[in-house]
Amino acid sequence: MKTDRIEKIKRLFIEQGPVLRTAVLHEHRVFSREIARLSETGRIEKVKRGYYRWNDDQDDLELVQALFPQGVISVFSAAVIHELTTVNPMSISITIPTNMFKPSLPEYPPVEIFFSAEEIMELGVEDYMVGNSRIRLYNKERTVCDFFKYRARVGSDIAMEVLKSYVYGPKCNLQKLMEYAVKLRVRKYIKPYVEALIQ
Repeated sequence: MKTDRIEKIKRLFIEQGPVLRTAVLHEHRVFSREIARLSETGRIEKVKRGYYRWNDDQDDLELVQALFPQGVISVFSAAVIHELTTVNPMSISITIPTNMFKPSLPEYPPVEIFFSAEEIMELGVEDYMVGNSRIRLYNKERTVCDFFKYRARVGSDIAMEVLKSYVYGPKCNLQKLMEYAVKLRVRKYIKPYVEALIQ
């Protein structure tokens, strides 16, 4: 395949990516034999059936956000970004609406899905830049509350570590935390620990 043709396809990924469906590639006259050749030479990488990404230094968070545009980076991944935990997660955590059909997961990176009711899905969403991409990320207060919301799944000890890191860390806003705790229905779990930590 000629260099100018490769560069043209690369530009397509830059402009419309970072992940493109096979149907989109075909619409732009990138044919199956070219996809196969680019895959064989390692220039593109199959993410899951019918989805490809240009094989460069793209961050895993960018890839997951592209695959789940309605989703929000959350729980363990958000806690790492906010420096609330020492746990090094083995997968990218993302929250999607409960009414959304559970999508097929990529071959890489590993993804852990959490679900949120639609009425609280956007609570605490903020923009966060990763490389050249903007991802949707839950803020610190939502992240702390989510650890208590999913405590049976993530572990009470880790939920406590996240809460302590928040309370003793910079930009702690207990009023905002408790407002979120009420909306996410975890106030009764968080309040006694907060009171004990600030005594």
